[in-house]
Amino acid sequence: MPAPYPLLDMPPGDFKNMFDYPAINMAAAHNAFIQGINSMVSHAPKVEGNKVQPFIIFSLAVVDSVHHHHDLEETFYFPELEKKLGKGALAASVEQHHGFVPQLIELKGYLEAVKEGKEKYDGPLLVEKINSFSDIMIHHLSDEIPNLESGKLRAVFTEKELKDLDSGFMKLALAKIDFNTTLPLSVVCGNPATPWFPPFPTPLKWATRYWFSRKYRAAWEFGPLDLYGTPRVASG
Repeated sequence: MPAPYPLLDMPPGDFKNMFDYPAINMAAAHNAFIQGINSMVSHAPKVEGNKVQPFIIFSLAVVDSVHHHHDLEETFYFPELEKKLGKGALAASVEQHHGFVPQLIELKGYLEAVKEGKEKYDGPLLVEKINSFSDIMIHHLSDEIPNLESGKLRAVFTEKELKDLDSGFMKLALAKIDFNTTLPLSVVCGNPATPWFPPFPTPLKWATRYWFSRKYRAAWEFGPLDLYGTPRVASG
């Protein structure tokens, strides 16, 4: 069983420096995905009874977040970066997406079928489906970070251009998510070593903890952190 995967090392630099920020923020986002995958593999064999549906909600949120992230990269973020970095600069990353996204979509189909009662929950099968792509995906998540190295960006972008690019990315990201799943997931799959991630304004952090988490509260118990960002005590 490949999981648990280690979290990625954070790139050097200052999170508040706009040239350092893209790589640091990307690594933090990728670590949240790794946390989610690790949690799915850890809990899948043990889930039963009335815990199945909350676990399916959690798992769908993980899969949707990964897929949403890579879709935005391909349709917006990478094309914008390539306007300055050069056409094809991110082509290798897009090619790597093709190595695991089909299996990710297949996994989503299985999870949705279980949610709708069309398939019986099978923990070992779920782990098998994750293992069919997780090694390739984790390798990709690591490979992608050097593309955003501070020196590369500083050579061709201004600070304002990077701020505008990040603002555009976040605007699109927030427009296409379910706040009741993506926001709580990003907190419970966070990393205590990077407490500033996700980079939500304080009012949104409070809304996530006390409002957006309520609809599927039982699902967030499967995250490695609680809704305050505190690591859960492992049981058994």
